[in-house]
Amino acid sequence: MKELKETHWKGVISIENLDSIITHLKDPSKYIEGDFGIQIAKDGRVWICINGVAFIRFRPEVKVVT
Repeated sequence: MKELKETHWKGVISIENLDSIITHLKDPSKYIEGDFGIQIAKDGRVWICINGVAFIRFRPEVKVVT
């Protein structure tokens, strides 16, 4: 697996499909066994998925050059 260095961006973060994800957290162990996915687009948008369901989305601020 390729290591990614720590990077920080300012932008908008949204939590998606929270009800679906929380259903898995009702187990007292607080662990979700499954698939963790991450996608980073060329424009900086990021998706983090759990078991194929989008959980966190990030859209970076767009700087307008005038």
